[in-house]
Amino acid sequence: MIHFLGASAEMDAFTTAFKFPSFFRRFFAEGGFQSIFVPYFTDFTAANKLKGARYFSSRIFTLAFWIMLAITAIVLVFAEQFTILMAPGFVNTPEKLALTADFTRIIFPSVAFISLATVYSGILISYRKFFLFALVPILVNCILIGSILICRDTLATGYRLAYGILISGIFQFMYLYACVKTYKFPSPRISSVKCSAKIKSFSKKLLPVLAGAGVAQVNVLVGLFLASLLPTGSITYLHCADRFVQLPLALFGASMGIVLLPEIAANMAKNKLVDLKNIQNKSLLFVLRLALPSVIGLIMLSDCLISLLYGHGKFDENAVRITSLVLKVTAIGLPAYVIGKIMSFIFFAQKNSKVPVTAAIASVISNIFLGLVLIWPMKVLGIAAANALSGFVNIYVMKSRAAGWFVLEKNVLSDCVKIIVSSLAALFVILLLQHIMYVNDTYLCGELFFLIISFATATTTYVLALYFFKDASVRWSFNMLKNKIFKN
Repeated sequence: MIHFLGASAEMDAFTTAFKFPSFFRRFFAEGGFQSIFVPYFTDFTAANKLKGARYFSSRIFTLAFWIMLAITAIVLVFAEQFTILMAPGFVNTPEKLALTADFTRIIFPSVAFISLATVYSGILISYRKFFLFALVPILVNCILIGSILICRDTLATGYRLAYGILISGIFQFMYLYACVKTYKFPSPRISSVKCSAKIKSFSKKLLPVLAGAGVAQVNVLVGLFLASLLPTGSITYLHCADRFVQLPLALFGASMGIVLLPEIAANMAKNKLVDLKNIQNKSLLFVLRLALPSVIGLIMLSDCLISLLYGHGKFDENAVRITSLVLKVTAIGLPAYVIGKIMSFIFFAQKNSKVPVTAAIASVISNIFLGLVLIWPMKVLGIAAANALSGFVNIYVMKSRAAGWFVLEKNVLSDCVKIIVSSLAALFVILLLQHIMYVNDTYLCGELFFLIISFATATTTYVLALYFFKDASVRWSFNMLKNKIFKN
């Protein structure tokens, strides 16, 4: 996308149009829906009440269908007004405003399909079919890449991408529907909207979650709102930097939370005692072992990463430089984003949605305040800094409302210190390599080779440092590997 569009008005327009349906998609589909749906659906399947599971999922599916149909119709009619509401700075550039409205009308119907598909993905997660669920974004990205490459002589790049997103939304629905049918799991269908006691209970739990998801997405819209007031390209810089942070966030935070969710829900459905403190500590330490060195890598290697991935086509040197700076600032918030994901999933698994919602509201308020304060002296970097800092506000509020289970014991704090010191050792190695290999504003061996050497050396240093500090997880992994080698 960046190669063909660069940091242009068209890319800003497409990114804005894409953020708009993303807000609704995460609000109704991904934003905590699965966190509430899976525990309730698991209640039925754990008791082998498959008819009840089908009845429950059908009512939820039908409700989502009618809601999304109404919202889609409204957005298609008032696309330009919604664009002005999200990005008021576009009023001064009519061509950017018109493009964004066009892209929104093409993209938004995909939200309805994705929202309905979320019910099917919740069923797959309940049955622990994680691989099928995890394939979806890969297949969707293949469709988007294909959309860029076809019809190049007849459609502008932005329009090709917009139609690609629409097609990918339809495909996502059809794929997940086929997966559920293939395994003969209880499959939802359009039915009457009747409110049983279970549906009423679900709705009461879901409404605060939707509110919390909406509040959390306001953070994204706040950044978009402020960036639209800055020069062309600012929205693109934020978007490009965010892609790098979303990778470890999805790998370490979201995936861990998705795996934890049915495990906790299944134990609670069977009235088994769950040691939440133990689950929490192991999960947090696991993601911290991966997130902290990721922060070091993203900050120290941002110039190379941005240059290699984006620094070609229409993305010029100035765009690379600014995006690299934005990535450095954005990466600071990664540990907060990852820990926040884990904490919220644990709350949701207990059907406690009040605390995550309260934390999300506090996060948004802090993001708005910091964004307004920092945007004028720091421009686009101020927006990135405000978003990163608001992530720490989110986990602070959740910890303060955790009723005693998010208490870090001495052994956990000791492990955290080991992780921090080992990460600093990796930082030292990268600094040393930069000092040796970066001469006269260029890398002696080329950017790609420098990245490979830095990654391999820093990772090795980090793991060995943890092993030297007798980190239990790393030592267990080494012993497992050693036993497997000698056994073979």
